[in-house]
Amino acid sequence: MADSLLKGKQFYCREWAFAKIYHCLENRPTSKTCGALIMGGPGCGKTALCCETVWPTSNHGRQRSLARRVLAHHFCQAHDVATLSLSAFILGLARQMALSELLRGYREQLDEMARAVDAADCERDPDDAFKRCVLLPLLSIGAPAQNLFVVVDSIDESYLAPGSSGSGGGGGGGAGSPAGSRTIAELLASHHQLFPRWLLLVCSARRQSRAVTRMFTGFRKVALDDLRKTHVVRDAQQYILSRLDAEPALRRHLSRDTAEMLNQLHIKSNGCLLYVERVLDGVSRDLVALREVRDIPATLNGLYLWLCQRLFARARFARVRPLLNALLASRRPLSRAALLACARAHDAAVADDEFSRRLALLDGVLVVGPADTRILFHHSFAEWLLDVKHCTQRFLCAAREGHAMLAMSYSSAAADDDDDAAALTPADVRDFAVHLSRTTVAPPLMPYHLPLWMIREDNIRAMLEGGVDVNETDSNGRTLLANAAHQGNLQVTQLMLSHEADPEVADKNGQTALNLSARQGHTEVVCALIDTAIYNCEPQELVDLADGEGRTALRAASWGGHDDIVLSLVDYSANVNMVDKEGRTALIAAAYMGHTEIVETLLNSGADINLEDGDGRTALSVAALCVPASEGHASVVSLLLDRDAEVDHKDKDGMTPLLVAAYEGHHSVCELLLEGEADVDACDNNGRTPLFAAASMGHARVVSLLLFWGAAVDSIDSEGRTVLSLAALQ
Repeated sequence: MADSLLKGKQFYCREWAFAKIYHCLENRPTSKTCGALIMGGPGCGKTALCCETVWPTSNHGRQRSLARRVLAHHFCQAHDVATLSLSAFILGLARQMALSELLRGYREQLDEMARAVDAADCERDPDDAFKRCVLLPLLSIGAPAQNLFVVVDSIDESYLAPGSSGSGGGGGGGAGSPAGSRTIAELLASHHQLFPRWLLLVCSARRQSRAVTRMFTGFRKVALDDLRKTHVVRDAQQYILSRLDAEPALRRHLSRDTAEMLNQLHIKSNGCLLYVERVLDGVSRDLVALREVRDIPATLNGLYLWLCQRLFARARFARVRPLLNALLASRRPLSRAALLACARAHDAAVADDEFSRRLALLDGVLVVGPADTRILFHHSFAEWLLDVKHCTQRFLCAAREGHAMLAMSYSSAAADDDDDAAALTPADVRDFAVHLSRTTVAPPLMPYHLPLWMIREDNIRAMLEGGVDVNETDSNGRTLLANAAHQGNLQVTQLMLSHEADPEVADKNGQTALNLSARQGHTEVVCALIDTAIYNCEPQELVDLADGEGRTALRAASWGGHDDIVLSLVDYSANVNMVDKEGRTALIAAAYMGHTEIVETLLNSGADINLEDGDGRTALSVAALCVPASEGHASVVSLLLDRDAEVDHKDKDGMTPLLVAAYEGHHSVCELLLEGEADVDACDNNGRTPLFAAASMGHARVVSLLLFWGAAVDSIDSEGRTVLSLAALQ
């Protein structure tokens, strides 16, 4: 995917590197080495250089002449395990060479020697397959008119891939031969001396990957970030000037005062073009001002920290961390739908609009690829997110949590299909097993639960018919019925109910199967449980059962935004005014989360609009409080006001909804409350008015709005402060 994203992207500078590759190619028959190794640190442009060699964007220089002599290419990518597969590599090279017009006779030799070599053969004995599919056919034909070359980018990616052991765990080959090649790097290192003398091997790898670079000690080294070389230093300067020349959005930021900042950017980059690119991209998108270059640390890791502090202010990172965990754990690029499934595996209450907002927060660090897939913009950023030494505890992510989310999403996909796991392809099943094996196992989850996770419906049926107690519980106190309901597995739920499983059995947290399925949003499972209760003449008793926190199924579904479930529960006469241990009703929960349709359903079903929770807050109070306020919260406020909610109700701190909204800076909510005749000068227990609240928090738009509605500017709070004195502190 990385090569497809870079393909066609404008490339600048590096003419000296192309000249060196061209020199190696021309002198291949007489050279002592059969290859060139492009080296450098993260972000120096190795992959970009390889892409430009294969798919040139420039009409001048060596790129065009080199591109005409590329026989085959392969791009290894740590975020896509398929690109690290030895079988995909071997068969991919053979396929490209067979289709190439640069060779004569290769296809015939390949047909004769390779015979029935397939992916399984390549994985079982990659060394033999490489010889039969690539080397021997090449050695059996005559030399072409010109020397040719093969490009293999990032041969060290198997060692960088998540979960790799450092010994080639990402390659997946050589299982049947312990002494054989296990990665693409090992395969090439073992056989490059057998390449015909008219064929040059060009590879790239990080300079820090010592184990890999030592495999290619005889190769001609092309270092892209060796600052002892003047042409390397010039590259960063040329890149900046080329971007300025090509992009008006950048030039408009240039002035006499900011020109010096570009020189500082060149110095701070230390030959890392990714560093320069990220800063200039930020400038062109108005995320970074040129004058701020002086404040950016002079390392790539420091730049990542500075950018994340800019992009994810306050609590934003906590909202996107689960998505990053999934991306870090995934074995291939994730589509938007797959990311949504992971997000809901982490938090079933995530609605589509909330997911879209979270995904939008990641715009600065994700790139969109084919089929609407997403990956992190660079593998070095993925490594940074997992290294607390660089990213700090604030931005630290956990791939193991991502593995758990991906395993749950695969499990849910299988449960949604009538034939259990038939919804998963063989590759999906393999990935499911990998993610499951890398999931953190912590109480109440036990290691023996992992194989149970994958158990099929027919196996459960056999267990029940064999005399297993249908209401037997696990270490968390959950029955098979509760676990099936929690996962949304309708078939297993119905099977357990048909064997008279007790739906009222609660786990250690007091949650029944109905509570769990309502919380997760599994509508069909909820209806199946209630229908069974109706058959047994006890629907009301089941519907209003509360967990250990006093939360009923209606309260859980209202919080999660599951409209259909709320409708079903109120149809079965659920008590809409039951409160949890904190005194919160389903209406208060729905209002806090901004679920307008659910608020309306509950009000139509008799919910008390002015019922207070333990803090003295009503539904209107919490709708005004929510941070950050969304369009959903504004519409909830409007609906509650239309239904005659008490607009000036005070909680235990004396805060009215207007005071709360003013403190949080919710301009649209404040406007709705004022139009609903809220008291613009109502005071809390400390004598502070809404104007005090907005001024103390620096919410200028809200201050202007309150003044327009006649807020008093000369009031004094209990500490003797005026509005003006508070505003002066901002």
